[in-house]
Amino acid sequence: MNRHLRLGTLALILLLICSGGAAAFDWDWGGSIDNTTQLGFSQMYDETQWTQNLKLGLWVSALQSLNSGGSITMTAAGSYRFTDERDYIFDVDLLRAVGRYPGALGPRTTVVATLGRTPFRDPTGLVLDHLADGGIVTLSFPRASLRAGAAYTGLLLSPSSTIRMSNIDYTEQSTDDEFFGPKRAIGLLDFRFRNTTLFTLAQVDLRDADATGEDLVNTQYFGITGTARFGRSTYWDNLLIVNTGQTETGANEDNLFGFVVGTGLRYFNEDLRFSRASFRALFTSPYLPVEEFIGFDIDTFTPMNEPSLGLVFSPRMSNLIFAELDYSLRPFAGSVRGPADSVRIGAAGRAYFRGRFAGFTNDPDFVGQIDPDSDSMYLGTEVELGVAARVLSDLGLGLRTGVFLPGSGDLGAFSSDRKPEWVVRFDLSTAF
Repeated sequence: MNRHLRLGTLALILLLICSGGAAAFDWDWGGSIDNTTQLGFSQMYDETQWTQNLKLGLWVSALQSLNSGGSITMTAAGSYRFTDERDYIFDVDLLRAVGRYPGALGPRTTVVATLGRTPFRDPTGLVLDHLADGGIVTLSFPRASLRAGAAYTGLLLSPSSTIRMSNIDYTEQSTDDEFFGPKRAIGLLDFRFRNTTLFTLAQVDLRDADATGEDLVNTQYFGITGTARFGRSTYWDNLLIVNTGQTETGANEDNLFGFVVGTGLRYFNEDLRFSRASFRALFTSPYLPVEEFIGFDIDTFTPMNEPSLGLVFSPRMSNLIFAELDYSLRPFAGSVRGPADSVRIGAAGRAYFRGRFAGFTNDPDFVGQIDPDSDSMYLGTEVELGVAARVLSDLGLGLRTGVFLPGSGDLGAFSSDRKPEWVVRFDLSTAF
């Protein structure tokens, strides 16, 4: 009863915000169908598996124009999802009010305020990229912008929450005992000036360490990103994120320190069949016992939710060296628009290395068939081929296939028992 009361109160607040004024709302609504069918072999299950994920969505939106030239938009979106693991799950995907106020701080400025269930993402997407319940305020100026936000994750359904950082988080994820996901408070702040962004995030576990009997993890992140442009269509991206934190077990507390550095190139050429090429490399800190030299140990990097680093093989982003090369083009692109014009064919290659050989004890992707006597850093290579097309304006199709070739023997970290893994995935999305 209390759970439904809280959700109803949030919906009522959003309605009151959006109803301030006598002007009529412009209403719109629609739906979507998203289906993913996948066939693959993984080392974890040691068998070929067929999986399916079907999501049916419905949304409604109301727009109210303001006399000042701004607007207020209220959006609600819900979905029904069927997977092989669960027969069904109903979820709230969006429930938010967005106010846009151009000129609020002077000419060529805009203030955007968002309240409700909405996506929260850091500038890199490597620390946080997830739905949450809260608010975001963005101040935009001609050459700079400032964004601040705060959120709570304890109202997200447990099957939908991928914010998993501690042992208790993963334990709750593997059982059906918890209806909601981990209870965490999140704050973010970033400042962008031209092509450079400074940002910070923090999250606090609101559960009681004494009551859970498990380690609780609180973390902070301080980052900088920069992009340099070469010529008309080449971009060089760089990033650095420092991760501090504290683990609490009852009255005891230990400090954490980790980091991730990355670089990458992006190239676009519309004249060459709308070609896109990219390269990126990431290095995430391993555990290094160096306290006697620098005063503290270096720990593995701990994001709030793990980003996807591959189609077949996607390890946790800690104690990892990762490199990816991607290229795609539209071979049938021409002056006449049609279904064939939207076809995009792509290929990608990914290489995985461990930063320090005495790691990965908490990651099932690495525990499986790791050679304990190997000091090799090489984990393996993934190759992916894919094709996607927007057949109609509201119908998209995609086919991806990939294979992961583990590094074994004298040159790899895995034993010879680790088998290659593969995936064939078909995606369909439509809207109405």
